[in-house]
Amino acid sequence: MEVNALVRLLCLAIAVLSGGLTATVTSWISWAIEPSIGQALLSGGVAFSGCFALVLTAIRYVSGRDT
Repeated sequence: MEVNALVRLLCLAIAVLSGGLTATVTSWISWAIEPSIGQALLSGGVAFSGCFALVLTAIRYVSGRDT
């Protein structure tokens, strides 16, 4: 593997892990407010997708190139 591919893989791993952490915390908060499995899953999914997109956009901006 070349270095560029490893950097892209690391960026993807960072985005997935941060999205997963955000989704987990959001689901727990949603569940604590109102115990509904559907609402907790939905809020976690929305939080994951939002954080994932935000982190990838930030990495792309900071790196100064399309990753």
